[in-house]
Amino acid sequence: MRASPVLTRIAVALCLAALAGCSADAPRRADAEPPPRSLPPPDLSEYRLAVGDGVRIEVFGEENLTVNGLLDVTGHISYPLLGSIKALKKTAKELQEEIRRALASGYLRNPDVRVLITHYRPLYIIGQVRRPGVHPYSVGLTVEKALAVAGGVTRLASTRRIYLLPEGASVERRIRVGLDAYVRPGDTLVVEEGLF
Repeated sequence: MRASPVLTRIAVALCLAALAGCSADAPRRADAEPPPRSLPPPDLSEYRLAVGDGVRIEVFGEENLTVNGLLDVTGHISYPLLGSIKALKKTAKELQEEIRRALASGYLRNPDVRVLITHYRPLYIIGQVRRPGVHPYSVGLTVEKALAVAGGVTRLASTRRIYLLPEGASVERRIRVGLDAYVRPGDTLVVEEGLF
């Protein structure tokens, strides 16, 4: 008994749909992904301060106005005479100028203020590394050096599937990076398992 042409078409359509579903669910081959990006060193001269950053504020000739501190959870830093100063999203130069103006308006004549970043907010490393978690950031840190800080990768790790998620970006904006890519303060590195 021959199958009707309608049933044959339905059977073929179901087979094709099943095959398409299988290929959609199959993991993408590493060589099918775009090549990893090599990110340049960050320009920290325009670095914007955020919670967890450390600064040193100095006023020439005024030792009692030299302060080392961290931006608190609200993005403020406590400073003598001026109280709580908002530093969030400001560059060191912008904060320096704000403090200079505030001190010049009633406290000091022509104050010479310097703001230096003493340390940057940390980096987050998760996935197939020996010590996942929060790690200190240092200037010139590459993916390879960051992985060393995290104790190296596990035996399940794939060095072809390392992703960087810039601070504040959604997961969809993650970037596949190579070992020579530079990382920035607050970034998250994700080391995925290899495909076996």
